[in-house]
Amino acid sequence: MAKVSNPMKAAIVKRTAVVGLSVGVCATAGFGSVASASVAPEGVAAAAQLQPLGDIAAKPWVPTTLRSATANDIKIGPMMMNGMARSPGLHSAARNSLYVCQRVIPMPGGSTIPAPDKFTLAKTPWVSNGNIITISKIATVPGAVQLPHSFKVTTTKTKRNFKGNGIPNHPIGTFPIPSNSAAYGYYAPMPASPPYANAAEIPVLPYDLNVTVPRNPTANSSPTCINQLTVGIATQTGGAWHAEVAPNAQLQIFDPNAALPTDRCWGHPFAGMYHYHGYSWKCFPNKGVAGQPSPLYGYALDGFGIYGPFGESGNLVRNSQLDVCHGHRGWVTWDGVRKYMYHYHVNTEFPYSIGCFRGTPAELPASMVMN
Repeated sequence: MAKVSNPMKAAIVKRTAVVGLSVGVCATAGFGSVASASVAPEGVAAAAQLQPLGDIAAKPWVPTTLRSATANDIKIGPMMMNGMARSPGLHSAARNSLYVCQRVIPMPGGSTIPAPDKFTLAKTPWVSNGNIITISKIATVPGAVQLPHSFKVTTTKTKRNFKGNGIPNHPIGTFPIPSNSAAYGYYAPMPASPPYANAAEIPVLPYDLNVTVPRNPTANSSPTCINQLTVGIATQTGGAWHAEVAPNAQLQIFDPNAALPTDRCWGHPFAGMYHYHGYSWKCFPNKGVAGQPSPLYGYALDGFGIYGPFGESGNLVRNSQLDVCHGHRGWVTWDGVRKYMYHYHVNTEFPYSIGCFRGTPAELPASMVMN
């Protein structure tokens, strides 16, 4: 199958807002852009049956496949300005989808065009049946590099603050990507801003991760669309989750797990910022035990907890059990006590972590905002 490898045109090497997320069309950091891909028809439907998920009895459980996005799994919400909706959305939030805030794309001459509202299906060697990702076939970024790590969580009666340098506490892949690796060919054709010759040369860099969320968040009656790449903080590692979206220079939108390889921990950089996708919890120190409720993995930007793939009964959580934002109400351990409350889950079905926000998302510092 064809890989994501055609070069992007230098004329479009600029930053622009795509599908409600401020994303660089040029490959300024190894994520956020994919080169022109050989793609499947937009009408390809999801597989009728869920694919094998790996040995559920394994401790810890290791999935074998992911169910990726289909063409219509982007839902465009209202245009947001200063936390307020300034226009009606094109769609409502929906299960199995990413609900992003509406944007327009600036074009030469001052005109604008609507951002894309469909996913393009990548035909990489690890994708079959249109949207089934076989994990063992991914051309993983090699290496196990331990970078200096800093991360701290502090709480008050009403707030929870995450402060760090964005570098996780576990080894990551080798970035810049080695030229003799299988992953290199998926990044090297993509342009990058100087001093980097192409996206494969982009390193992972520390940044000011500083996010404050409510300690006791409140669920809103209506979901809030995603307006930035960062959607949550993995407190087990000090890394961040990013929204599952990757545009290319032709303004096609992909599930990044289907289009680009990540490192063994399912991370890579954008604008130097290391972040997770897909099977994001692979390198978390406390993944939990299959058959038991998963522990807390981190927090969404609205303050609600993000838990692992096993629910309160110890069974694997499916999207059919979750709401449009990839969460639900149930019993969890919260600040050391059992509490019945809203929370999110990560799992192996798109959008894998956060599909929208059930609460009100926190403002991000300038260092984490992709304009």
